[in-house]
Amino acid sequence: MIKGVIEIEFPNDEIAKIVYESVLFEHKTVPYRRSKMDFSLRENKVVMEFLAKDNSALRGTLNSYLRWIKVALDVVEL
Repeated sequence: MIKGVIEIEFPNDEIAKIVYESVLFEHKTVPYRRSKMDFSLRENKVVMEFLAKDNSALRGTLNSYLRWIKVALDVVEL
């Protein structure tokens, strides 16, 4: 098992909240079989705590979340 935490810090609480709320729907609806992700908002940080059965599961899960976060940031910048 692979366990870890990734914290992404944003310039302010407002941007962090927008990103968090944008990704939250995906977080709640996408089923993962080989990994588990806890997704939370702490002040100006989005926190991802993960547990995966193997490297492939970890990579797939993190890539999905990071891609969703990138899309949310792109929209904020518009």
